[in-house]
Amino acid sequence: MSVLDVAIIGAGISGINTAYRVQEAQPDINYRIFESRGEIGGTWSFFKYPGLRSDSDLFSFGFEWNPWFADEVIADAPAIMQYLHKSIKSFNGDKHLELKHKLISLDWSSFEQLWTLRFHVGDGEKYEDREVKSRWVVLGTGYYDYKKALPVEIPGIDNFKGTIIHPQFWPEDIDLTGKRVAIVGSGATAITILPNIAEKAKSVTLVQRSPSYIGAIPRQDKSVDLLKRWLPLSWATKLLRVKYLLLSFLFFNFCQQLPNFSRKLLLSGAKKSLPPSIPVDPHFSPKYKPWDQRFCMCPDGDFYAALRSDKANIVTGHIETITEDTIVIKDQPESKIEADVIVTATGLKILVGGGATMHRDGIEYKPADKMLWKGCMLQDTPNAIVVIGYTNASWTLGADVAAKTLTRMISMLKKNGRTSATPTLPAGVQAQPFMQMSSTYLLKGRGQMPTGGNQYPWLPRRNYFSDLFDAKYGDVSKDIVSSKCIHMVEANETVVSWRKEVGSTLHLLSLSCTLCIMCSILDSFTSGTIFILQMYPINTLHMLATLIIRITRHIGIPEPSRTSQQSPAEYQVQVAHPPPCLVGGSPSCSTDSCQS
Repeated sequence: MSVLDVAIIGAGISGINTAYRVQEAQPDINYRIFESRGEIGGTWSFFKYPGLRSDSDLFSFGFEWNPWFADEVIADAPAIMQYLHKSIKSFNGDKHLELKHKLISLDWSSFEQLWTLRFHVGDGEKYEDREVKSRWVVLGTGYYDYKKALPVEIPGIDNFKGTIIHPQFWPEDIDLTGKRVAIVGSGATAITILPNIAEKAKSVTLVQRSPSYIGAIPRQDKSVDLLKRWLPLSWATKLLRVKYLLLSFLFFNFCQQLPNFSRKLLLSGAKKSLPPSIPVDPHFSPKYKPWDQRFCMCPDGDFYAALRSDKANIVTGHIETITEDTIVIKDQPESKIEADVIVTATGLKILVGGGATMHRDGIEYKPADKMLWKGCMLQDTPNAIVVIGYTNASWTLGADVAAKTLTRMISMLKKNGRTSATPTLPAGVQAQPFMQMSSTYLLKGRGQMPTGGNQYPWLPRRNYFSDLFDAKYGDVSKDIVSSKCIHMVEANETVVSWRKEVGSTLHLLSLSCTLCIMCSILDSFTSGTIFILQMYPINTLHMLATLIIRITRHIGIPEPSRTSQQSPAEYQVQVAHPPPCLVGGSPSCSTDSCQS
């Protein structure tokens, strides 16, 4: 495979969107999508727990370039997978797909100005090693560990004799019919699973240490059918997208600016949806403000409907211990939950880049030790994009902002004749969490994730509209060190060397041939000519030398290269050690003027 322009790691939402954007911006670009698993889809093909669905509306969750056409506001995993397959085929992105490629490491070479990516190709323990070189790399692998779940810290969990399931590794063949199920957790996963297993199970109890804000939204929007009936489909889908972008933006900012008032409204809505036997406090009255953690949604209020049935219940408190078949709640002796199955919906284990090791000129470093420039480029790391979506809006929106930033950076480098761009942290920028919500798994995983800064352009992303404007029109040179170092592959270097050697040899041969011709001419000269040579040797030799040079230039034989001159630009190879500004982020070279 030739050197790639862009290597995209991951064939989920982020990877597919990035592929479309780079192809849209530069149709002749050479890119590949590398997926570690045997199918596309990321989260939506990986998780198998009951009821898996989007936790944001599909009109903003769907791609801008391939709008969501169905009537459902919230869709399940099979519908999303069908949508993703249609999306990647719509621009022939599947022709650029490389499945079963697990990224192991990536190493940037300042000498080559290229990334070297090392993959394990195959399934499980049977794999082959493969190396790929690329000018840019995009890590669209999500932010959690596919192989390991967040370690469960529940007192006495090892005493339990029943079945323990983590939603990340849900066994597809398990039958919960007639089982007593306890779900430990209070996030979106737990809220989704409970109503989807309540009908089969004998009983389902949600055991939470602290509650979440849960809002009921309609599964279908009545305005969808109306708009599609009276407007062209393209207009209708664009209006629906704008509608839900604005709704989510306004709802988030309303909750942040008026936390007490929004809290009262949310708790009032929960009270109306609950049965009389379940009070709002403490089960639906969080201690944190709305949107300090992700807001949970349940389509058509299915979570509340399950609680109104006789099969589902909720218990709030700290687990004191777990026995062979019972969960004991601290300071609540009456709240002993008998269970045959425990589902540990306690969060994900944070991991960036799928666990691949990162190196720069052979020196390993961790993404978690770096800040993110414009929310997507790693500090001190040339030509690398890390895709992290929003926590207060659809993930796709953040992925699209990152992709548009990437295409602008590629265009800028191409326009200026440069080969790499490296975000360099200026003095005085203070680190702050990139994901600023207080969810337990995010707090535990902060040491595994890059941070943001307290100054532009290092600020964490919070607002899609301002971030999108910045990605399209903002300054892409601020705190960026770009390089003009060019390293051609060894074949080109050999060609250049061969050309110089051949040129020198031909030049010497031409001189020899010319001298032989001149000597033959001189042999036929008359004695008068010899007399002239004897009388004026210096002038005659100068004349002969000038004649030889003119002849060689006239027939186009190249002169030997001189150390004080460069080769023609099209054959130029400028290879040097990385300049000081590219090592350790030293600001010794000014922005946009650094070259080696």
